[in-house]
Amino acid sequence: MPSNGFSSALSAWKQLLADDQVIDDTASLTDAQKATFAYSAKVLAILHPEKDQLAECLSIARQHKQKLYTVSSGKNWGYGSQLPVSGDSVILNLGRLKKISNYDKKNGVVTVEAGVTQAELATFLRQQGDHHWMDCTGSSASCSVVGNTVERGFGHTAYGEHVKYVCGLEVMLIDGRVIKTGLHRFGSAKAAGVYQPGLGPALDGLFFQSNLGVVLSITLWLMPKPENFLAFYISTEQDMLEDIVESLSKLKRQGYLTSLPHIANPFRVLPGLQQYPAEDAASSIYPLAPKRLQQLRNHWQVGVWNVSGALYGTKEQVKLAKSALKKQFRHFKATQLNFVSDSLLQAIEKYQWLLSKLLRRDMARVLAVLKPVHLMMKGQPSDSFLASAYWRMPELPENEYRLDQDGVGLIWCAVVAPAEGEHARRIEKTVTDTLTSFDFEGGITFTLLSERCLDAVISISFNRHSTDNIDWDQKAIACRSQLYKSLLQDGYFPYRLDISMMQYLAEHSCPEYEQVLQELKHIFDANNLLSPGRYITHRKV
Repeated sequence: MPSNGFSSALSAWKQLLADDQVIDDTASLTDAQKATFAYSAKVLAILHPEKDQLAECLSIARQHKQKLYTVSSGKNWGYGSQLPVSGDSVILNLGRLKKISNYDKKNGVVTVEAGVTQAELATFLRQQGDHHWMDCTGSSASCSVVGNTVERGFGHTAYGEHVKYVCGLEVMLIDGRVIKTGLHRFGSAKAAGVYQPGLGPALDGLFFQSNLGVVLSITLWLMPKPENFLAFYISTEQDMLEDIVESLSKLKRQGYLTSLPHIANPFRVLPGLQQYPAEDAASSIYPLAPKRLQQLRNHWQVGVWNVSGALYGTKEQVKLAKSALKKQFRHFKATQLNFVSDSLLQAIEKYQWLLSKLLRRDMARVLAVLKPVHLMMKGQPSDSFLASAYWRMPELPENEYRLDQDGVGLIWCAVVAPAEGEHARRIEKTVTDTLTSFDFEGGITFTLLSERCLDAVISISFNRHSTDNIDWDQKAIACRSQLYKSLLQDGYFPYRLDISMMQYLAEHSCPEYEQVLQELKHIFDANNLLSPGRYITHRKV
């Protein structure tokens, strides 16, 4: 139920903000309460303040003790979209904070506000002369740069682990005070954008994956546009996961690979090329049978494991890295290693009709996947990757992708482990066994975040609007619970959580650590009004 002060708070917000900045009509709120999986959380209203209105919005919330849930773009698909962890909340949407400032062309530093999207930053950098590339993710071009970064998201380039390239935050606290971290706190410090540690205790980490304040902007380091760029793709016809992980980790340790290579199984590649076979769906044949999987793999020439990555640097550096990759993988059986330059991609586009005949492949569809991946590794985001979320849906939308409203079923689970083949295999086996037992395909992508650590992103895909008399929402939630239970037992913990797993993971944490988090929450937000339950939760006794 809404808090007693909600009506009064809403009236105050309506006096402060314009009509289009306060959303409380039934249709909009119903849409806001949809996600890509079942979760019950009531949204009371949605606020879209300008930056200079934000402090007063928080003041009204404090006065009436009304819970707020902060989002940047609200497109946190697979992790909860814009749904609040705790119900009866008002969504505070920061989408109007659009300023891009303090661009340092020489050092590659820029400050972006919370509402700046991937597409907007990429466009800005091109307009400034294309001296630097941003690192983007495979999500929507309209997703927030800040939103992904504070969730510790990652991409593909040499600057792919986003948190490592943050050099200062601007944060508004619940009482309206604004603090700047690092050397930015001194105002006139020349090294504010280039020296990360700052002076004294660093507060930056308190505002990543937390609910202690509202992150207004971040200062980012950008990747210098390299003299040379070369994408590479590896496809294996045998299950060589351990060898792939060990080989790529070695190349990263040696310094040849600076990008974040992604290692995907067929269930992460095929959804980008087509949807679940209609005849199998009509007969409720789930998950995809091995024979059918082999047919689709043969048709699209998809490997048992498929690697994408890129080489960056001078002409000599790229040449050396290319040679090292060839040397490392030349002894692998039934393995293809291909390099794709900008000029080769242009040639494939130009002669796709001829290649389709020669290779007996739908090159137009292959290009529809290959080109966005190629551009993404050059810092250019795209919406095209969202098509893979519709794997179990009967058809793709004609216009925009609206995952929540279209009934797309998607839950992401993501765990981290040492960058070693044996760990990748244990995770892969657990994922495959668990998801298959619940009639889902075991989609998994391993990403080498560094020479020491890999991430495993697992997708549970389904159709929330299915008419086959199967409660896929219930199956997906049960599957996720069992998957986490099994992975945690083996010591593989997540780096990021969906909204329904916050309390669950808190119960597996050290009590003393959780107590300190709760004490910090009390200091920063005594009434627990900002995004209650998000990463900092109250441990159940």
